[in-house]
Amino acid sequence: MSEVREAAEDFLSEYPDTEDALSEIVALDQNDVWSFEDVPLDSGIFGEFVSRGLAEQVDGGYRLVDRQAVIVALEGDTDGAGSNATTKSRLDTDISVGLPTLKRLLPEQPSRVFGAIGASFLLLIGLRMLAYPTVFRGDNVVLLANDPYYYRYWVEQLLAQPNGSLQTLSTLPDAVANGEPLMVATLWFIARLFGGDAGAAGNVLAWYPVGSTLVVGSVSYLLGTRLFADRRVGIAAVVMLALIPAHAYRSSVGFADHHAFDYLWLALTMLILVVLTQRRDRHDWRSWAFAGGLGVTVAGQVLAWQAGPLLLLPIGGYVVLLSLLDCRADRSSVRLTLPVLAGLAFGAALTYVVHQILGWHTSAVAATPLLLFIGCLGALGLAELARRLGTSPLYLAAAELAFSIGGVGILWYVDVAVTSSLSRGIDFLLRPSSIAEETSILSGDLGSIFGPALLFGFILFLALPYLGWLMIQLYRDRGADPVLIVPTVYSWFFLGLVTIQIRFAGELSIAIAPIAGVGFIHFLSWIDLARPPVSLSGADSAQSSDYTADPAAPSFEIPDRRGVFALGAAFLLVSSLSFMMIPVKTNQLTIPDDRYQASLWMAEHAADQNWEYPENYVFSRWSWNRMYNYFVNGESPSYGYAKGNYADFLASSAGAEWYQRLRDRTGFIVTEDLPQVSSTPAAESLYNRLHTDYGSGSDTTTGLAHYRAVYVSEDRSLKVFTLVPGAQLAGTASSNTEVTVTTRQSVSGVEFTYSRTIETDATGAYSVTVPYPGEYVVNGTRVRVSETAVQQNQTISVSTLG
Repeated sequence: MSEVREAAEDFLSEYPDTEDALSEIVALDQNDVWSFEDVPLDSGIFGEFVSRGLAEQVDGGYRLVDRQAVIVALEGDTDGAGSNATTKSRLDTDISVGLPTLKRLLPEQPSRVFGAIGASFLLLIGLRMLAYPTVFRGDNVVLLANDPYYYRYWVEQLLAQPNGSLQTLSTLPDAVANGEPLMVATLWFIARLFGGDAGAAGNVLAWYPVGSTLVVGSVSYLLGTRLFADRRVGIAAVVMLALIPAHAYRSSVGFADHHAFDYLWLALTMLILVVLTQRRDRHDWRSWAFAGGLGVTVAGQVLAWQAGPLLLLPIGGYVVLLSLLDCRADRSSVRLTLPVLAGLAFGAALTYVVHQILGWHTSAVAATPLLLFIGCLGALGLAELARRLGTSPLYLAAAELAFSIGGVGILWYVDVAVTSSLSRGIDFLLRPSSIAEETSILSGDLGSIFGPALLFGFILFLALPYLGWLMIQLYRDRGADPVLIVPTVYSWFFLGLVTIQIRFAGELSIAIAPIAGVGFIHFLSWIDLARPPVSLSGADSAQSSDYTADPAAPSFEIPDRRGVFALGAAFLLVSSLSFMMIPVKTNQLTIPDDRYQASLWMAEHAADQNWEYPENYVFSRWSWNRMYNYFVNGESPSYGYAKGNYADFLASSAGAEWYQRLRDRTGFIVTEDLPQVSSTPAAESLYNRLHTDYGSGSDTTTGLAHYRAVYVSEDRSLKVFTLVPGAQLAGTASSNTEVTVTTRQSVSGVEFTYSRTIETDATGAYSVTVPYPGEYVVNGTRVRVSETAVQQNQTISVSTLG
């Protein structure tokens, strides 16, 4: 009795508002078995009540484990010694704003719980630090991939401005103001705190994804704990998030893209919706505090990314499904969901104010939260009308669907700005693209099974059955907890989006992590390594496992040696593919050393030549173009020219024409070994003539006059060329005969022969332009070509016997 009484006293000290509810439970328990629907507790608190061993599941419902012990706890400590402590604890609880208190989350075996949480976060952060050695190279911060250099450029540009903060933020270039203004502004502000120079910018951009991961991981823990009333699920959710390759590489140290910033706002929005759904008390000031938080996260999502409004759509789905459940249960959605509506209204107002003052985003994008608020208000209004008329939820769903379609149709034909924005959004999602993140998760040669496995490991497949279970619960069970709507809607929404573009795989990771977490704990219970999650204990009541026999068993038990091996095997079964794919995916984003060294060499060479932009522009494959140009000339806002022209340049055979196009805007041309999957380029292509022949002629192709190799990587996979006017070798020989011009060159220790063959005219005259300085042999005659002659297109006369 003493253990149950102490547990009940602890429960009351943390949840003083539940005293009347516990008294009602005692009265129910005296009569018969009771169910969750009979008691005035929300699912989270009820789950905590059961997990502490105060109630146990029996056939047909629940019974108190020790009714008398609960009665004693309700009556108070008989000797009065605990009165002051209890009063203080309840006062402490009253000032809480609704998130789980530390004692609520970690009431048992604190060292074990802290150890489990710490281990899960070590795994989470450790898998995001794999790229550390390639990011921090000496004094340089080498960000991953290509796009992070776009944000690095703009953060450094803002740091270089002498203006005050508000003036700087209100005069952002259109590319930033209509793109990711909040992200760039946030990184700029943090970089100012850490010195405000380019070095600070590089470090802030490198570390911000890891900081975002810490926040998202914490939210995943809270989501798992609150959704399923089981702290083990919270810890498992962190582990599942850690193991998803799509999230791991997009939040890796150094991958300073916008994704990690979006994840933060998305995760916080989900958590606030969960808290508001569990609370649903418009008379509690804490609900309104969270409503304010919802407004901030809604505005944050819109202002963080130009496609941020797309991430708000699950909120609309959440409100619609919540209204349907309320209609089925004969509850007033409007009254219960007022804090959510208030949060959306606040988010709309906040977005509009920022748009007006700072000029961030177009009016159509800034109006998205307002449109969402109007849509949700309309859906809840229809739900309230349906409740009062006694209408079936099915008819309500049809009415809400018609309302949504009608609203979109009206906007499409009435507001030109919204129409244009919607058209761009549809094009953004559905346009054909060769960019990897814009392809479907089901596309390519790997198909519908291996594609998801490479991005999610086995985690998605673990989560899907339980996602289906959540759907069934919400559809069939009239007493289903409405809070399950949040992970269900977000998961299905982003699952649909990744079938269109895999760029949303990271968002899906956040939504499914708690679901995969409950699946993993359930899997452990199935093999008798843990007791079932509280939310699934009903499904396992028939099992004879020792864990299910004792609902009050500690959440964290130290297994014996056999159990440790079994637990390790279960973990490896789930994580094995992730441990293979996370390093592979992360490594694909790192800047290879040959590219990095080439960029340093080009930067030094350009400085020696006193080249200014665009004289030192790097013309390369678009997927590395921003990186090259950042290190060489500091100009990395766009790869548009390279993306639109580089592939055509490599495939072309017109070297002279491309020289005319490039000479006034290009300093360096980078060629690299083609992937094995690429088709073999034609012999006459500029790629083959440059990368293979160094511009020299061959039996099947003519030599190039204006392309000079200046750098070759150690493994010869990467080569750098510059454009030069070239020196002209002119002379006479026998008429209508061939004249061969050759020189031996050495670049970066690599020796090669550059040769040209030309034909004399009817008078015996010939002229050929060569790009390399040095000694040439022209039909047996040695001629020296100076660097000046090459750079100034000087003509050198050759006396040739023939």
